[in-house]
Amino acid sequence: MGHLKRLAAPPHLKTSVKEAVFTVCPSPGPHPKYECIPLLLIVRDYLKYAERAEEAKKIIKSGKILVDGRPVKDYKFPVGLMDVVSIPDTGENFRVLPVYRRGLDLIEIPKEESGFKLGKIIRKMHVAGGHLQITLHDGRNIRFKEITDEVKQYKTKDTLKIAVPSQSILGYLKLEEGKYGLLIKGPKQGLHGKIVEIKRDVVYPAKPLVKLSTAQGEVISILDYVMVVGEEEPWLKLP
Repeated sequence: MGHLKRLAAPPHLKTSVKEAVFTVCPSPGPHPKYECIPLLLIVRDYLKYAERAEEAKKIIKSGKILVDGRPVKDYKFPVGLMDVVSIPDTGENFRVLPVYRRGLDLIEIPKEESGFKLGKIIRKMHVAGGHLQITLHDGRNIRFKEITDEVKQYKTKDTLKIAVPSQSILGYLKLEEGKYGLLIKGPKQGLHGKIVEIKRDVVYPAKPLVKLSTAQGEVISILDYVMVVGEEEPWLKLP
């Protein structure tokens, strides 16, 4: 992939436009180009473990940085929504989450939360062999050889709690009123609270809407922009 000018970089990146012309361009991977943070920037600009790109590359290539429980040695690796960044040498664990008016950022989390992540179901389809395959927002594909009643209830826009790196399913959250939601896109990105109302009966080209009761008051957004992250309370630490 080519270079990325700092002027064209996503606004959530902690890079100064005036420091240099170019910045790190993320590799093709589990998250879109403008919805992620390259691993080198996390080590150098977010965690301040290096002052120069060369130093950050050495740290990453030594396998000291884990993403979702696995060592990643590609300094351009795109780290995105709900990904867990762990540093065993220091015992620190972080999760990438949207922060209101700041966009994606690193949030430090306790060690007990570093063993799982939440994934929004974006696709559900049958594949060869009669198996059922579910795709999550981070590009993960989970295939079910036995289609049980529990698996049948999984719908798009619902959320799965999975262990990392094993990818075993630990829990399931249905997108419905009364659950705890997080806005992951849009102008209100980062706000979270109880889902008060879901309005699906809209006339095309209008999109289904969702109303959340947040600390900043009631917020209305597009249904596609919300992700279920808990029942009455969130299942993970939120900013």
